This record gives sequence, C-alpha cells and structure tokens, in this order.
Amino acid sequence: MEKHVKELFTEKVLHEAAQKFNIIQSSLQDLEGFQNFVYFGESNGTNVVLRITHKSHRTEKEILSEIDFINHLSSHHVSVSKAITSIHGKFVEEISDGGFYATSFEFSSGRKAKIAEESDLFYQRIGGYTGKMHNISKTSNLIHKLNRRQWHEKEFLIHMKEYLPAELSYVMDQYEILKRKLSQLPKNTDSYGMIHGDLNHGNYLNVEDDVVFIDFDEAEYSWFVSDIAIPLFYEIPIPWVVDGKQRLEIIKRYYYNFMDGYVKENTIDRTWLELIPDFINLRQFGVVSAIYRSYNFDNYNNWSDWDKEALKFYLNNIEHDIPYIDMDFSR
Repeated sequence: MEKHVKELFTEKVLHEAAQKFNIIQSSLQDLEGFQNFVYFGESNGTNVVLRITHKSHRTEKEILSEIDFINHLSSHHVSVSKAITSIHGKFVEEISDGGFYATSFEFSSGRKAKIAEESDLFYQRIGGYTGKMHNISKTSNLIHKLNRRQWHEKEFLIHMKEYLPAELSYVMDQYEILKRKLSQLPKNTDSYGMIHGDLNHGNYLNVEDDVVFIDFDEAEYSWFVSDIAIPLFYEIPIPWVVDGKQRLEIIKRYYYNFMDGYVKENTIDRTWLELIPDFINLRQFGVVSAIYRSYNFDNYNNWSDWDKEALKFYLNNIEHDIPYIDMDFSR
C-alpha cells in the first residue's frame, strides 16, 4: 500500500476498529495484508478477521457492494468467508481518525493452499466454485448493479505510469497495446460480469480438500476468463524455481482439473479460453506495477532471490513479448 497510508495507520485506529466489532484487543495478530491492514482476532468466542481499509483505496459504497456480492454467493452455496456485523449492526464502520473503514469476516480454519502440491480434487473444486460464481453473476440482477470498478480501473493499472521509473517506459507502452486489444472484446452476460478478481493460492483455503474463497477486495467487473487466468498466473512457478517440461506439467494438472470442475457449473466458449495468455499477461503488468509501488528498491540487495528473479522474469517477458508459458489453453 501507499507509504502515506501506512503512516496514517496507528494503534488508535486499530483499537477503535477492534472495539466496534467487539474483538478482544489482546487477541489481535497481524496477518500482513498487502492492500489493507488485516488482523486475526477473537470476538464472542469466535475467530474472525478484521480488515481496515483506507478511503483512498475503497469507498464505503464499494465495500458494501463487495459484501453484497459475498452474501449473494453464500446464499447460492458458493463457499466463501462471510462478513460479520459490528456491535452497531453494520457491515462497515467508519473510523474517526485517519480516514479508514473497518470490516470483519469469518475466519476459516482452512490452510493456505500450496502451489503444485494440492490434490486433483481440490483444483476441481476451485474450478467448480469459480464456475458457479460466474453463473450466478450471469443471472443475478443484483450483481449487475453493484458499485464496483471495471477491469481497467484497478489501482495498479491506473497509476502504473506513476509507479514505474522512466527507463521502463516500454512496460507502459506494451500495456497500452494490450489494453486496446482487450477493450475491443465483446461484453455480454455470457462473457462479462462480476468476478473475484484476485483468485490465487493465498485467497482460497484448503479445508480437507474443500475450498473456501476469501478476500474479495479486488472484486470487479471483467471478463469471466480473467478469473481463470489469474490463478494460473500464480500457480505457474517462475522458471528460476521449475523450468521446462516439469513447469508445463504442473500447470496442465492444475488447469485441466480446474476446468473439469468449472464446466460442471458454467459454460464458456473455447474462443475465450484462447485468450487466457492475454489475461495472464494483464495480471503480469499489474504485478510489476505493484512491485514498483510497494517494494523498497533502496533495499534491493536484501530482497529474497525469488523476488529478484521473478521481477527479472516479468520484465523480460514484457520487453521481448514472450508468453508467460507456452501452452494452448483451448484444448
């Protein structure tokens, strides 16, 4: 998140937010959120998550629409972590100091998924819940009216030029080419609607091979295929970790199991699956922008080897127009 937002966040803000959701102060544990301040806590004998969001990141109406989306999915049997009301019966509480909003969610007992190590059944269930979510998005009048941003209004994409150094102007140039291409795609109820927007191994939990979707902060209006491409981006190891045939086999196992589950709940035309590489690339641009916004380059020598190698990989792909992975997703 932005440096000035971190400076505004104080113990006073945290304590007021916890009090409004009746969370025991001594139980709070920092979960190290990337876009928001996120804490584990205990309330009324139950484990919960407390999320504190700055107004520069989301409006109250956007947060309430996120919660409406979550609640609607839950009512249609999509496995999600639901929002919890405050001591005043509100889903969103304004914090008096610093310009923040607080929300709370159920804490799932599941564990964070591990890349390339989960079962075929787990991947099928991720695909199944994603397909069901998209099917609901197609048919629900409520979801068509939510106050959420369009795909190109994502913060990292809007402010990319501000975050990137001048020598990376080619990244912005390549993004504009991709943006123009995607902007020409049709938007209809079969292809475009409300999506999770950030499905990855950190945002779906494994509960004995069942799945719980969490963190809908990036929920947005976009093409459904984006919700298929984004988890692929995160599931594919960078070549520094695993290269060649093994890398390809990892993503094939994930993708084919995911799609086995997906098509049981929703239909998607093969022509959209052919566009998965473009939507993987879109996420790659967003991640590069996020790195330049949030990482400390003065401390580059102390970065992990993985972070250094990943950034090199992303930039090389963009500069030389190299596919993130060479695979035909339409098969």
